[in-house]
Amino acid sequence: MGFLTFRFSRIAVFTFALILLAGLLPADAQTKPPVTNLNMGSTSSTSAVYAWCVATANVINKANLGLNVTVVESGAALDNLRKLKEGVFDFALSIDIPSAMQMVQGIDSFKGQQWKDVRVLFIRNVTIDRLYVRKDAGVKTFMDLGGKKFSPGIPGASSTAYMMKFNEVLKANINFTPGTLSDSIGSLQTNRIVGLQKTSPVNAMDASLIEVNLTTPITALGFTKEDVVKITKAYPYIPFIETAKGSIAQIPDAGPMYELAPIVGAMASKDLPESVAYRIVKSYVEGLPEVAASYPAVKGWDPVADLFKYVPEGAEVPVHMGLVKFAREKGIDVPKRFLPPEAK
Repeated sequence: MGFLTFRFSRIAVFTFALILLAGLLPADAQTKPPVTNLNMGSTSSTSAVYAWCVATANVINKANLGLNVTVVESGAALDNLRKLKEGVFDFALSIDIPSAMQMVQGIDSFKGQQWKDVRVLFIRNVTIDRLYVRKDAGVKTFMDLGGKKFSPGIPGASSTAYMMKFNEVLKANINFTPGTLSDSIGSLQTNRIVGLQKTSPVNAMDASLIEVNLTTPITALGFTKEDVVKITKAYPYIPFIETAKGSIAQIPDAGPMYELAPIVGAMASKDLPESVAYRIVKSYVEGLPEVAASYPAVKGWDPVADLFKYVPEGAEVPVHMGLVKFAREKGIDVPKRFLPPEAK
């Protein structure tokens, strides 16, 4: 046998082996979509919520559905919405429904900056934008903060913007000093500010403040019913809940009071392909137990059904078609008020 013939024979055998191997691979391996790289907006890495963001990216990546998510630190809701519009983020977490609605309608924080392409992917839970103060500060309500230094939150966060809006509506004259969570905690401990705002679970102190409370005793304060009436007259889409005394773990002395309670979740542009959005939602919902292990505040919440259950009429934001597809597969009714214009 000549060298040329022998070489061709080896090539033929090698080619046949590859064809045979391909035939033995599972069908899903042969049809698996190419990997799509995604940048996901999150929040400050010092926030307890950052653990949720990292866990979310992990379950999406581990689902093996052709998605590779990179977590990008950000200034949370308002910052994330702007970067979605700019195309910096493919999708983003830590965005509350009221903030997204403002962008869709071009009002309040986004006056003159309307962007109708925001779409909801899923929700995390209902949270509280809680006002924590030093116990020795002697303040009981939002209005008592007048003239005192208080951190409304991190720059760019929706909760920070809300506190500033409420200050204007109520004419409380609070001396706001926005800052990162770590800077605000340091200022609280050294008595340079009397308190800070931090998004927290409904019935518990935020994890980042539990250790602080051991050395610098803190409590929580809220709004009166009269305050809420004035605020909701100016901003009817902003949700409040009544917190009973004793209902917050670690600080049973706090309450009764009213607190801001936004619904927070993940969002994207309508231009994110439906197939990609569907896989994001599917991966998150199916990986929820693992997410809850890192961020227990999501336990007991349905990322899809609770969106339709808790968002009040008139405050909704259109959902992504990828979410519509997933919901219908699971037998979850999608109310017409949530359907985007691109829905057929």
